Amino acid sequence: MAVGDALEMGEYKEITPRERKHVKIAFDGPLPQPTRDVEQAKADIDRAGYAIVTGVLSDSEWREARQVLVDEIAREEAIDINRVSRFYTDPDDKNRRLSRLPNRHKWFRDFLEHPLALEFTKHILGPNLFDESYLVHSYGANLTRPGSGEQFIHLDRSTGYHHFDRPTQSRVIWCLDEFDEEVGATRVVPGSHLLKGNIDMSGDTYYESVAAEAPAGSIIVYSDQLLHGAGANTSKDRERAGVIAGYCPPWHRPMINFPLVLDPQVMQGTSKTLRQLLGYSSVAIGFDEPWDGASDELRALCVPAKMEY
Repeated sequence: MAVGDALEMGEYKEITPRERKHVKIAFDGPLPQPTRDVEQAKADIDRAGYAIVTGVLSDSEWREARQVLVDEIAREEAIDINRVSRFYTDPDDKNRRLSRLPNRHKWFRDFLEHPLALEFTKHILGPNLFDESYLVHSYGANLTRPGSGEQFIHLDRSTGYHHFDRPTQSRVIWCLDEFDEEVGATRVVPGSHLLKGNIDMSGDTYYESVAAEAPAGSIIVYSDQLLHGAGANTSKDRERAGVIAGYCPPWHRPMINFPLVLDPQVMQGTSKTLRQLLGYSSVAIGFDEPWDGASDELRALCVPAKMEY
């Protein structure tokens, strides 16, 4: 059984042999190209549903972050391989998934409050009531390994929101390897963010897609209205590492209750911005509900909800 109304991969496989409706790409215009121009990237998001921004991390930075990620995955594998494999949307057990990233290293905390990630979130989601901070909806890493299969094309939102014509998440993929078609670069359906409610997630429809190819050190930015999915890694010996963050408005329930998941000692001394994003606030949409039942350690981490970034 899948989470919520999402399809499990096993359920999806059962319906794929049926004859499916084939939807061709209907996007009119050139595909977004990797760019350092933030305004061009915003225009690409509005026009095509996604953007590729280069040069966000230097070679030494993305290599260091990648090594941390690989080391953490190896550490988890040594304890129990099931902690990093068999994610419910992956078609096989070759991929590696890593969670609780803020606990693991400063790199993963820094990614969340990176100025570019927050600027694109403001662009995609718009202002919040009382100027309250956005929240991190979900956060994890995906390491595609040679031979891993293609994920089915999907949205990062529940079907219950398909009628909602505004984004409820901004999504940022940190490319810690080169993303190209051979290693399973994220596949996207350009312009699908404009389809709104006319999207079929039953598995009866096949959507054509293209690879969002990006150099290492880039970010790929999109919203939860864009159809996409991890590509198949058809290489013989290359991996593709990516860190994926989602941000949502304060009225939207995050997928993870981070204050109950993260180590309070790790969060001590972190910025107000990071704690706002991770939900360390007693205020939501103007209503203050003090954390009377929480430990002193958790209450000491609380910050005001008003956005200062």
